Amino acid sequence: MPESRHIIVGSEQRSAATLSPLIYGEFIEPLNDLLPGMWAEKVQDRSFEGVLQPQQVYPPGQNWVYPRWRPLAAAVPRFDHWPERPGELEMVDAHATVDLDPLNAFVGAHSARVTVTAAAGTSFVAGIAQDGVAVKQGQALDVGMYLRSNVTPGSSVSVMLGRNYGAFFRAYAVMTCEVITTEWARYTGVLTPDTTDDGATLAIVASQPGTFWVDKVSLMPQDNRRGWRPDVVEAIRALKPGIIRFGGSSLIYYDWRIGVGPRERRAPFVNQPWGNREENDVGLQEFLEFCELVGAQPLICLNSNSATVEQILEEIEYCNGPVASRWGSARAAMGHPAPFNVQYWQIGNEQAGEEYEQRMVDTARAIRNRYPQLTLMASYPSDNILFDLSDEIDYVCPHIYTPYAGDVERELVALERKIHDHARNKALKIAVTEWNHTGGHWGWARAWLLTLFNALNAARMFNLYQRHGEIIRIANRSNMTNSCNSGVLQTSPSDMYFTPTYYVQQAYANFAGDRALVVATASDEVLDIAATRRGSEADGEIALFVVNYTGNAEARAIEWPTTDRSSMTCQAWSLAGTGLDAVNSFVEKDHVAPREATLAMRDGIIEYQFPPYSVTVLHGVL
Repeated sequence: MPESRHIIVGSEQRSAATLSPLIYGEFIEPLNDLLPGMWAEKVQDRSFEGVLQPQQVYPPGQNWVYPRWRPLAAAVPRFDHWPERPGELEMVDAHATVDLDPLNAFVGAHSARVTVTAAAGTSFVAGIAQDGVAVKQGQALDVGMYLRSNVTPGSSVSVMLGRNYGAFFRAYAVMTCEVITTEWARYTGVLTPDTTDDGATLAIVASQPGTFWVDKVSLMPQDNRRGWRPDVVEAIRALKPGIIRFGGSSLIYYDWRIGVGPRERRAPFVNQPWGNREENDVGLQEFLEFCELVGAQPLICLNSNSATVEQILEEIEYCNGPVASRWGSARAAMGHPAPFNVQYWQIGNEQAGEEYEQRMVDTARAIRNRYPQLTLMASYPSDNILFDLSDEIDYVCPHIYTPYAGDVERELVALERKIHDHARNKALKIAVTEWNHTGGHWGWARAWLLTLFNALNAARMFNLYQRHGEIIRIANRSNMTNSCNSGVLQTSPSDMYFTPTYYVQQAYANFAGDRALVVATASDEVLDIAATRRGSEADGEIALFVVNYTGNAEARAIEWPTTDRSSMTCQAWSLAGTGLDAVNSFVEKDHVAPREATLAMRDGIIEYQFPPYSVTVLHGVL
């Protein structure tokens, strides 16, 4: 052992196994504002099916069921002379009523029926509107909607972006749909606002009395990336997640077939068990295309609760089948002829017990029979799965929703030993397919997910995964975006910021090598430490990861595993804050941000002081 206050980074590996880049994975599922915060679509409740209050919200007591749509009426002043009387500046007598019509909806259970009335001889626009639409000057927006009308053929409906002042509507952009008939038809166009406004109004209006129906409204920025927000795509690509899991509690009730095919024909659905209604713009195809965009492997959680085995096999065929197959053809019709070649499939989520285990075995055997090359994963690692059923699978998948402590690592070590000593499948691996410092805490303490504390906790978990990388091959942090504070990205309709945990995860994914190294410290070491190497022992790059989770600065002399004892340098990346409650926000995006410096090395020794409440990565060549 080294002397006190020394750290010796050894050149020997902790095990012969390489580290998997999939331990820096991410996780998404239909959950409140998670997917909407990533998706580029600007219209909410675009099928007029209504909004449901989620069972879990943050802040506690928040109302998510505010009206998305409302009636709108405004004058269209046409002054060809100076208005000499006050009445000439008054609002015209025009009105719009909006109700949900269950008859002959284009898709789903309802369309919006808009009835416009007005006094004869007046100039107006009236219809239906949605507020709070964020638009940017010069950003082209593709408009799409389905319309029908009982007004005389030759009438028109206009789409406007702007602000309603009652006596007039200040339009940033206008598109007119001509010749609305009694049959549903799709109308498209482009709106390019001349103004930036985070609170603009989207209005769909007529300028003559009568009734028109509208359904499946879309306002999609042309710079979208296959439907996804380009800023989110670039941020996640930079995060470099090795694998992204599409799963969670909602997926064990999910029928994947309702989420494929043209989006304008998909009906919204009630999300079980979270309680809200999903727009259904994001299904298998969109998720897999997102993984392609950010360079991550997909991991799909299968519905082993209500889906049949045949439906599961069809889901795999949709993802991986040739174009000539039934579901491969459906995928090709959505613009992706090449198979996605999804390798990782988890059978169920957070399920256990005899009934689940029988379903798991039946599903695994059916998949193996048709797709023997795929990697299959169970849910919780029960003794029965380990001892008797593990020949059917490749991974068991505990979830960890507790702050890092010694018990967390000891429990994983115990599972590792149980696999080694008793599992029927001796090659069985561990995938921690969901983890964070909390998952079920929905009170005010959920705000800790945004903090430096959560970032330090994430770093300690990554150190753990590196230390046990020979058996922990996959880990998916929960969650990617928003999700009541748990997302590493927090988005608004027009903006985004990174939480401290984003920077930590990015650092580990980008600096870590593929070999875990032995690190020697004093027996009373208070720092959490791990080290990796990328490349060969002769000319590789070392990364030392140090978490100082105490409130004291900790100075150390670090002995680097180099044969060149002459003067050298290494790079220091560090994230620290004034306290564990330090946070970023839309107002203070860089309150907690990484800093980088170059450190001198003398005779193979680096002198460094690790700040209180910090994560530090020292990296350099051998």
